[in-house]
Amino acid sequence: MKRLLLIISIVFIANVSFAQLSVEGTPKTFVHKDLAVLLTTVIDVDQPDLSDVIEQDNNTESMYKTRRFGVILPLGVDFFEKADYAEIDKGKLWVLRVRSDNAQALTIYSDNFYLPEGGELFVYNKDQSQVIGAFTSLNNHDSKSFATELIYGDEMVIEYFQPNYVIEQPILKLSEIGYAYRDCVYEPTKASSEYGASGSCNVNVNCPEGNNYRKAQRGVVRIQIRMDQNYIGWCTGSLVNNTARDLAPYVLSALHCIEDSSPSYYNNYVFYFNYESPGCISQTEPNRSTLSGTTVKAQGLGSDFVLFRLNNDIPIRYNAYWNAWNAVNTASTSGVAIHHPAGDIKKISTYTALLQSVSYGATGSHWKAQWVQTQTNFGITEGGSSGSPLFNSSSQIVGTLTGGTSGCNVPVSEKNDYFGKLSYSWASNGSSSQYQLKPWLDPLNTGVMQFRGDDYTTYLTSINDVDQTKESYSRIYPNPAKNDINIILTPQPNPVQITIYDELSRLVLTQTIPSNTSEYSINAKSFNPGYYIVKFNSLDKTWNDKLIISQ
Repeated sequence: MKRLLLIISIVFIANVSFAQLSVEGTPKTFVHKDLAVLLTTVIDVDQPDLSDVIEQDNNTESMYKTRRFGVILPLGVDFFEKADYAEIDKGKLWVLRVRSDNAQALTIYSDNFYLPEGGELFVYNKDQSQVIGAFTSLNNHDSKSFATELIYGDEMVIEYFQPNYVIEQPILKLSEIGYAYRDCVYEPTKASSEYGASGSCNVNVNCPEGNNYRKAQRGVVRIQIRMDQNYIGWCTGSLVNNTARDLAPYVLSALHCIEDSSPSYYNNYVFYFNYESPGCISQTEPNRSTLSGTTVKAQGLGSDFVLFRLNNDIPIRYNAYWNAWNAVNTASTSGVAIHHPAGDIKKISTYTALLQSVSYGATGSHWKAQWVQTQTNFGITEGGSSGSPLFNSSSQIVGTLTGGTSGCNVPVSEKNDYFGKLSYSWASNGSSSQYQLKPWLDPLNTGVMQFRGDDYTTYLTSINDVDQTKESYSRIYPNPAKNDINIILTPQPNPVQITIYDELSRLVLTQTIPSNTSEYSINAKSFNPGYYIVKFNSLDKTWNDKLIISQ
């Protein structure tokens, strides 16, 4: 249930398009069918007794907490000691199955994780319909912690391959597993017959109600939170832009989402992008794009906000959007909230009346929004929606969800919710940067009180938004390329700097094309297959192009 009061003390996928930060690859057991002999060792983890948990979930007090959907079970296993092992062509392979009866989904938690460069880790479900990985050295973190998104079903297979040329030893301790007992399967009893556990009155974001917020919805994320006392819960957040326009991976959410989570667990959080149905009605779970691990940069009690910075930059392929914001304390007359009720696919709620300024946690700290019936249904919020962004009609974030009385089955007069004002979170919760949004969202100290949204397309063009068409100045061929990149240019009177970024926004190459050059070539043999952005910058103009490197 939703919190009502503020009380604070590149990748291969079978039937799934994207998963966690990973590189393209295929589990060896998928290619070499004779390796099925390795799939014999299984670790059985006792199914938890959920009677007390479900009773607490049904208790009124659960309305004041993050929505729980899973429990964490101890494991304490060294993967490389328990896994089946085989020497195969060009490397070594370890495979281990982990099972816990009747789980809707499972997830891995590791407190000692390290993969050497060249190693590849995959995790998949029993019927191989869901595969995540390959995880590589890119997933190493100073904390040595690691967590995965949910693997559906009550059994998962963990597979690690290391080429013979890699000498360094990998480390993978399976500290615990997460056991999801709800919110992770199709609910056939729902009147709407849609995927997920939220109320049937909710409106999918890709219904007509979201037509004016298509960019904004790309910034909204579902957050899988590891909590104290061995629970897992849902909240919602949004990417937010900053005046440096550097696409820093900041996610804005609600402080109460982390009140039952120790800082040592932040690196176990999982952020789900694009978790939405492709249309207005969907009976299947959507694809997922996820990143794990975060730090907390700022938080405020009065307006119930928290600002995360993810451990990794967001890959270009996630098609993310850093949302605009408005820190002026002026009530919006209309807008929406976009959120993940009960951890469900992305939903949208609509208000058409002036927001009311209310004291909720602190004087004048919140906006009260009254939801209305729309053409599809009557969108409200639920547990799991906490932290979701409230947008005005200009698609600017003006608040983050704390809670309220809304629900599918309550009177219309009670279909309302309270959002911590972004104007209050800006600088009113405390005097230092750890209590304010201002230092993080306006790092250039421009003094602006509202700011635009951005994505990779706008980021990699001119900072002054000069819309130069690439066809006017250059053409890349072949594209896709394999060994060499050829660039035909309209000769420029000044040298042109060319910079190439991979899909994780990492700088791959910088070179200078001499002035008055009409054709230029770059050796691409060292480039990994994938998607790249090529940025051209001369003294008087900036433009960019896309590049694909094939296998």
